[in-house]
Amino acid sequence: MAGFKFYGNLTLLLLGIGGLLLGPTVQYNAFGEWWAGIPFGWDLTDNKLLISFLVWLTAVLGNRKKERPYLAVIAALLVIIVYAIPHSMLGSEFDYNSGEVVTGN
Repeated sequence: MAGFKFYGNLTLLLLGIGGLLLGPTVQYNAFGEWWAGIPFGWDLTDNKLLISFLVWLTAVLGNRKKERPYLAVIAALLVIIVYAIPHSMLGSEFDYNSGEVVTGN
């Protein structure tokens, strides 16, 4: 049953690399902003990532000393709910009329 610890750590690592390192780099190159989520704005994509990362961080830290597989199950279910939110809802997009990047509208 300890496999859930490995996969929890792997999930947290991949969210960190893909979402917190590579994601902002791509966003900066596309829209000129490193991070448009809380506390700097309301970009839903960034905030979804932040919620997912914090939920998995809680699950991983909660399983460090004592096995609590239910934390990993809850984290997985919450991430599924977060992923059900459309990707670019309230996200950064290019406004072709003004020629500017609009974030969080």
